Amino acid sequence: MNENRPKILIVDDEPSNHRVYERTLEPLDLEFVKAMSGQQALAVAHRHDFFLILMDVQMPGMDGFETASLILDHPKTCHIPVIFITAFARDEMFEFKGYASGAVDYLVKPINDEIVKSKVGVFLELYEEKLRLDNAYKIKKKAEEELREHKEHLEELVKERTEKLQQSLDNLMETQNQLVESEKMASLGRLVGGVAHELNTPIGICITAISHLQDETSKFNGSFLDSGLTKKDFSQYINASNQSSEIIASNLERASDLVKNFKLISVDTKCQLVHAFNLMEYFKSLIATLNSQIERAEFEVQVTGDDQIFVETDPGILSQIVTSLLTNALLHAAVEGQHGKIVLNIQSKDKILNLTFSDDGKGMTEDISTMIFEPFFTTQRGSGGSGLGMYIVYNLVTQALGGDIICESSEGKGSTFTVSFPI
Repeated sequence: MNENRPKILIVDDEPSNHRVYERTLEPLDLEFVKAMSGQQALAVAHRHDFFLILMDVQMPGMDGFETASLILDHPKTCHIPVIFITAFARDEMFEFKGYASGAVDYLVKPINDEIVKSKVGVFLELYEEKLRLDNAYKIKKKAEEELREHKEHLEELVKERTEKLQQSLDNLMETQNQLVESEKMASLGRLVGGVAHELNTPIGICITAISHLQDETSKFNGSFLDSGLTKKDFSQYINASNQSSEIIASNLERASDLVKNFKLISVDTKCQLVHAFNLMEYFKSLIATLNSQIERAEFEVQVTGDDQIFVETDPGILSQIVTSLLTNALLHAAVEGQHGKIVLNIQSKDKILNLTFSDDGKGMTEDISTMIFEPFFTTQRGSGGSGLGMYIVYNLVTQALGGDIICESSEGKGSTFTVSFPI
């Protein structure tokens, strides 16, 4: 056995799983140390220098959470990263317990071999980089001793050792940047997955409606060919066609809106159509186009403030922001049996434009108001809400306009959104 190979501790009560991990990680040239229980893992962890522990969560006796906590509480083993392996789907409480126990990551069975190898490879690189840094530190200490003994060679020795340290630091920074990029890709994957999930519902409904229409068409065609087509058959077919067409049209429109919203999440500021216009006149015209929605929701909308403010920007961005805020208020702020009021106030100071959008509706709890700009956060998941509206508004304000937006709200006292950006 080569003692110089990096050691990994695999804790799992199933021998077959050990064989799978060894086969998967064989290309990394590691030394595998096995533990069949939490108690055995505790004993083994103190006798070796492990760069990583793969810990099964569900084990008889002492489970993975308790074992990891004990290992990471000990000064000798507190530096070892732990990746939990579980057969259960992850939820927030489960993840919180794992991370509270000291986990750095999760893997959910069945495990993809390439994912396991990639994650272990990252920690192996960090471990090897740590060894290089430790070695560099020893070199630095030796250099300091040599400096005391050979002051005449001070300049040359410092330069040599500094270059080695800088190279080690550059390597560490490169590894860190790779980790950051990996996390960015993971976040993008979650975002795309969320959009795909939202699109699945309307598309699935369209497929069902088309299938129903095909069945009805087949029956209709059969009756026609058999010369047995009645007025009732014809009427039923027309009704089925109309209903299916309406379902398909409405759900395709919903899917189209989701795609448009997703495209708006990433704002390309280079494609803005910039020109100067009077802000109050523009907002009043915009409110007029939404009058039917406003009346249906039994709201009154007022545009107040300075009517002499001209801005030079893309009006489409401001239109999207105000329309989304207004739609959000009409949908969520209305109090049953009560007429609502929305005020859009325009002010400017020191070349900073302040738009205050306020309503006197039902307001929000603190938990909701703090999450309002998070992607895919919605209080109406089962009623068609995608949770992208306020996230798009946030991106438009901060990225396209270079400004800021804050939300202030409390239950029963309405909500206020303040948008500020330079003009």
